[in-house]
Amino acid sequence: MLVSVIIAAYNSEAYVAEAIESVLGQTVPAGEVIVIDDGSTDGTSGILARFGDCIIALNQTNSGQAVAVNKGLAMARGELIGFCDADDLWTARKLELQLALLERNSDVDAVFGKVQQFVSPDVPEDQRERLKPAVEIMPGELKQCMLIRRDALDRAGPFDESLPATFFIAWLGRAKQGGLNSAHVDDIVVRRRLHLGNGGRTNTEAQNRETLLALRKAIKAQRPPE
Repeated sequence: MLVSVIIAAYNSEAYVAEAIESVLGQTVPAGEVIVIDDGSTDGTSGILARFGDCIIALNQTNSGQAVAVNKGLAMARGELIGFCDADDLWTARKLELQLALLERNSDVDAVFGKVQQFVSPDVPEDQRERLKPAVEIMPGELKQCMLIRRDALDRAGPFDESLPATFFIAWLGRAKQGGLNSAHVDDIVVRRRLHLGNGGRTNTEAQNRETLLALRKAIKAQRPPE
């Protein structure tokens, strides 16, 4: 089955090459890697150009990660869809392990795995302690940890572009309400980079507001029509 991998990148020149290389370096390769540059103003576009035909690179005006990911999905040809954040790393056997589980279990829609958090080596020494995670390795129901069948993703609908920071949380809740059948591999599939520019870490107030909005939308969706 063809696997399409989607990466949304915004001002990611420091890390995006490593992220792409971790996807291209899988023991079982993806069929296509789609990278959407969300209007970066740094050197991201030049780094993407260096990968040539190994990736499909698209550009858009800065519109947020949810818009970028939906744009990538609109052109993805794969029967299976994976995601990687532009500052994270897939472990080498991620696709191999998750594909094997999906092939063994035709009733499973999506596979997750464990995530290992690490402080990026470029973080200054005097800032490293405050970024150190309380838990290093944990089960990861994160977008970048998931491999999902395209028909299951489509059943739950596109990502909510009004929730640029929490769109995956909202989508996953909606998908589970709709009967998404998920499973987990007992392996680390993603290494999540902690650095000074993490969106959720630098804009927690906005993310908290979005989370409340996502919860309201979920509650409203569960109410029977009047």
